[in-house]
Amino acid sequence: FNTELLQPRRETLEMVVRDLYPRGGHVEQATFWTGLRPMTPDGTPVVGRTRFKNLWLNTGHGTLGWTMACGSGQLLSDLLSGRTPAIPYEDLSVARYSRGFTPSRPGHLHGAHS
Repeated sequence: FNTELLQPRRETLEMVVRDLYPRGGHVEQATFWTGLRPMTPDGTPVVGRTRFKNLWLNTGHGTLGWTMACGSGQLLSDLLSGRTPAIPYEDLSVARYSRGFTPSRPGHLHGAHS
């Protein structure tokens, strides 16, 4: 894993901050850090039950965690409560990485099953 912040990325961040907040302080003195975000190999999150009946997943959203949070949370809540989810969810299962898995909506997965 690499948590190094590359110089061009830092320069872009500094430029954006200066543009948005021209009198916001001394950007050159800022301390930068990076963090890792869990992301699946195909770019689609894993939401749902696992083979262990007491383990459910809601992970792998990558940079879209906040964007997908409400929808993923609602989906997981529906599944845990036994309600029928409002969206198709079978292709979000961790089972999609199993040999022989056939996606129900092949065009909707981002990479692994195209």
